[in-house]
Amino acid sequence: MPSGKVTLVCNLKNTFVVKDIALLEQMGYQVLVIHSPSYSDPLRFFWNRIREVLLSVIYLPQSKACFSWFNDYHSSIPLFFSLFFKTPFTLIVGGYDAVASQRLEYGIFLKKNFRQTHARWNYTQANAIWVVHKSLAEGCPNAEKDSGAQSGIQFFMPHLKTKIKEVPTAYDSNFWKSNKSKTPKSILTVANISDQRTFERKGIPLFIEMAKALPDFKFTLAGMETTAEPTAIYPKNVTLLGKQTRGALQTLYGSHTYYFQGSQIEGLPNVLCEAMLCECIPIGKKVFGIPDAIGDTGFLFDSTTPIEEITSFFSFEKTELGVKARQRIKAHYPMTRRKKAFETSLMQKENDG
Repeated sequence: MPSGKVTLVCNLKNTFVVKDIALLEQMGYQVLVIHSPSYSDPLRFFWNRIREVLLSVIYLPQSKACFSWFNDYHSSIPLFFSLFFKTPFTLIVGGYDAVASQRLEYGIFLKKNFRQTHARWNYTQANAIWVVHKSLAEGCPNAEKDSGAQSGIQFFMPHLKTKIKEVPTAYDSNFWKSNKSKTPKSILTVANISDQRTFERKGIPLFIEMAKALPDFKFTLAGMETTAEPTAIYPKNVTLLGKQTRGALQTLYGSHTYYFQGSQIEGLPNVLCEAMLCECIPIGKKVFGIPDAIGDTGFLFDSTTPIEEITSFFSFEKTELGVKARQRIKAHYPMTRRKKAFETSLMQKENDG
């Protein structure tokens, strides 16, 4: 069984970051975490950089590899020291770090500034780049047509020599499963919303519009850090919930019939895949990894789809689509697939050594 130490760098300890830490630990590795939350405050911003220097000097010489979730400021210093200590460095790209959306003012490639310069240097110096969906490497024509969002590392950096590999996030089908009966005419969406930009990017205005068009359905919006809009805009059939624990999310998925993913920009949505494993019938926007996740187990739409057509999707709850959705995620995104990617990367280091 493999053993040793691995460094993992992140600016957010999201569920997929926590899952990767747990997976590497299950593989026998001690995971040394450099966690640098994003701060706009200059003092905390520079303190993060100082911590990254100190921890990189301590962690990287004893690590077999370094993996960085997302490409941003927090990646640059660990990458610099990984080059010095000859520690293989992999950038894991999830969405923001491969797009530019003028409409949403979103994406690392939106503005030609110091931040983008750092990101470009990171891409050129990393040993490998993993994208959670191939559209983050090649670009998503549907997203550009739908909202004008440009995307794809190869689009922004056509001469990049660093190898890019599609390595989707993975899901534990033993945990994510429906343990209770579905509530009829119930629709769920989950999004960590802290500002107006995220509110728009996650497709919440359309979610509200659907709730108004379907007053006899129950809509649940979970993960709100702020209402982002006055509560008066929400119809009475919309329930607002705050940030959820893993167990609470499983309960929510299990009790809802449909899951809605209306994001304008999204790599491979974890919440969508988790909901599908819990046998929710998926309805999502035809951009980035959403169509590949849903396949033929649910329904897709774009910005030209009339609201009447979208609401017509919510008449299939007595079908087997929920069961098919679970089977699809189990088949396409198992934990074994991501484990193999980590094993291959770490074995390469051992063979080189």
